[in-house]
Amino acid sequence: MTTEEKRSLPIQIEKLFYELQDRVFSDVVRRINKTGKITSTADYQINKLQIIGNSTEFIENEIKRLTGMTDPEIWELYDKVLEWEYVRNRDAYEQINGNFVPLEENEQVQQWAQAIIKQTQNEIKNITQSLGMTVDIGGGKKAFTPLAEYYQKYLDRACIDIVTGSFDYNTVLRRVIKEMTSSGLQTIDYASGWKNRTPVASRRAVMTGVSQLSAQINQMVAEDLNIDTYEVTWHSGHRPDHWWGGQIYTYRELQDICHLGDVTGLCGANCYHSYYAFISGVSVRTYTDEQLAEMEEKEKEVHTWQGKEYNAYQAAQGQRQMETKMRSQRAQVKQLKNGKASEEDILAARIKYLNTLHQYQGFSKKMKLPEQMERVYMDGLGRIAPGRKRVH
Repeated sequence: MTTEEKRSLPIQIEKLFYELQDRVFSDVVRRINKTGKITSTADYQINKLQIIGNSTEFIENEIKRLTGMTDPEIWELYDKVLEWEYVRNRDAYEQINGNFVPLEENEQVQQWAQAIIKQTQNEIKNITQSLGMTVDIGGGKKAFTPLAEYYQKYLDRACIDIVTGSFDYNTVLRRVIKEMTSSGLQTIDYASGWKNRTPVASRRAVMTGVSQLSAQINQMVAEDLNIDTYEVTWHSGHRPDHWWGGQIYTYRELQDICHLGDVTGLCGANCYHSYYAFISGVSVRTYTDEQLAEMEEKEKEVHTWQGKEYNAYQAAQGQRQMETKMRSQRAQVKQLKNGKASEEDILAARIKYLNTLHQYQGFSKKMKLPEQMERVYMDGLGRIAPGRKRVH
């Protein structure tokens, strides 16, 4: 990097966190205006505003300014919060001070910032490292199209919102999909020729980016503790070649055994595993070897659906396929309605969607898997089949 590029890093990082701050304030004010009070979620977000270095005085004044409330009204709002048992940080409402923590002195923010810098190789953009919206220019090289910049910005904001804990995963995913589809990004093209609908590409990119950012943070924690042992998480429905979950490894073993850094390895594309610093003699493993062996045996159990056998991984993949199909069918219903198609065509498209939904419910029950309809509803299309209690 050039000297000028190095000097610009703090400014770029500050910009990311000031933009995060604006999004949090906007959501807090939206909730207050809607309910007339500081909700549990708004209280949580106000606590986040303090964590990123804002003074209680600044937070109160901004809420007052953005809501248009008078001093007596904001004081009444705060007094009500203090009566609630779930309030997370009473100091946020009791102690009014003008002290704020500059970003460069805020240890929590600096940890997030360093993880972003490492993840993006000092570029401070494309946190998910997505190759969406790229073209092959020959010689094994790829170039981003003009649309890629917008796509990456949507994903970057999503990753920061989730990793800092300012917003929950499903809320962020619904927002980013709505942002992209509203701007005309209906599908994401890759230089390989592969194409995904925006909801699929977004979910995969955000999940992968958040996982990799979290891994960067966990690695920094281990380095600060001067240790070189990590516990890899375990989850049901993992890929057969991700058998290494739940074990303890050195960083070298994470690379050699778990293939950390590879697109198909630990923290790679669509990988739900993560790893955490493990302190010998202090940390306690989540699962013993015996428990892991028992859970892995359960992963091999086979259930039958419509004459076909599925193990845990295959069942999870079957669920994902049905969810993708339902999103596509919901989009078709919406397109037919927007295009003023005949009622018969719209009804036929709805029936196809409902049939898939019923298959999904039956399949999930047979495979003993929880339904994850939030993956379907993240398309933001709203109710597609009115009058059905469980259908949106």
